[in-house]
Amino acid sequence: MGDLRARLLAALGDTGVEVQAMDPHAGLDEALVGDGVDVIVLRRAQVESLGDHGLAGAGPNQPSPGIIVISEGEGPVGRSDLLSAGAANVLDAKDDAGLLAESIEAIAEAEQAGGGGGPEGRDADAEPRLADFLSRSAYMRDFIDTVRQVAATDSTLLITGETGVGKERLARAVHAESERSEQPFVAVNCGALSPELLQSELFGHVRGAFTGADVDRVGVFMAANRGTLFLDEIGEMAPELQVKLLTVLQRREVVPVGATDPLPVDVRVVAATHRDVRSQVAEGTFREDLFYRIAVIPLEIPPLRDRAEDIPDLVGRLIRFFRTNLPTSHVTSISKEALDAMSSYPWPGNVRELINAVERGMLLSTGEEISLDALPPEVVGSAAEVGLRLESAPGTAEQPDLARTLKETREAAVGVAESAYLRGLLKEEGGVINRTAERAGISPRALYDRLKRYGIDKDDFRESVS
Repeated sequence: MGDLRARLLAALGDTGVEVQAMDPHAGLDEALVGDGVDVIVLRRAQVESLGDHGLAGAGPNQPSPGIIVISEGEGPVGRSDLLSAGAANVLDAKDDAGLLAESIEAIAEAEQAGGGGGPEGRDADAEPRLADFLSRSAYMRDFIDTVRQVAATDSTLLITGETGVGKERLARAVHAESERSEQPFVAVNCGALSPELLQSELFGHVRGAFTGADVDRVGVFMAANRGTLFLDEIGEMAPELQVKLLTVLQRREVVPVGATDPLPVDVRVVAATHRDVRSQVAEGTFREDLFYRIAVIPLEIPPLRDRAEDIPDLVGRLIRFFRTNLPTSHVTSISKEALDAMSSYPWPGNVRELINAVERGMLLSTGEEISLDALPPEVVGSAAEVGLRLESAPGTAEQPDLARTLKETREAAVGVAESAYLRGLLKEEGGVINRTAERAGISPRALYDRLKRYGIDKDDFRESVS
């Protein structure tokens, strides 16, 4: 740990975090309840020394620092348990010191702002922060680095991704870490209203503009003035409204329905959609000029199935959240069988579906662990199918290592099969990532993650195809 302490101190020296090295044998009670401490970094072995306060800190009514646990090879269940007990994050001592320092800095910034928010955050009443998106996925870490760079700007953002990945949550985190954070964040779903109602919702109207317009109404552009306007499902917007929106973005002024005089507006626009807007542009259903206006910085959130390594951490944070929001539940952790099932399920509803599954598991489990039979049937069924495929896979039953657990055996078999499969595809496609990813049925970013995981270099296959 001494070498790690030195590496961390050196890496954190280049950040805005003020660091104080403590005696590793000293008591932690004063630090847990003291002022001016945002984050405490502990070795895994020191967790037991936290005493009555535990990882959750001094208690819900007394501010306490976030606790980051540094472990060595902590398994998925162990990480989940530490997070559900209250750890802000669990990092591995073997990780690069720069990555560790980056995680510590992100959590420190979030703690200074009052902690994260929502089901995956530390405080349900707080706004989401970018630290809430900490991930074990290499792609997601790069993604959040990009988001952090643009959060402080006024550039228009287009967030894309499947339903349930957390597009509005990311938009709120961007707002919370921008220069406009003290100003309003206003959200409107462009696909939930008719074109006529959406026009009035966006730009407002004056009295008498149409039947039923008995009073003047301020639209969301003016309501979000000096703040952030989140236009969700912008891909559903009717063509006639796309023209009006483009005009507002270009001129920075709105004309309420029924009015003639424009009103100046200062607002940052963050748009989002689950649709492929480029395809919509090619089909002629979305204006090309509007696309380039809103997609100054395009941000694509990957689906949960492409970052399955994050599932144990998400489950742990969700258990922690629901422990304070489901008083009838006695659950404090998750069983290995249940976590294995959740890790193998493809989650078509993404994080939103995962949240519902954890809530269900906590309500239906009779003990202190989320049990396998308390999960949704489709999650349990998916795990059973994976088990059957592994059992019948060539070579997996030959000379098994009986020193391994069943979970370790399953993970090893999946790793061998995936690595061989990807190597075969890369050989046939000459190392071309896009074609390989298309044949594998995954995104290029997910393919890059898997190649890194298995130590595969795409350049080794460049000469395979002439």
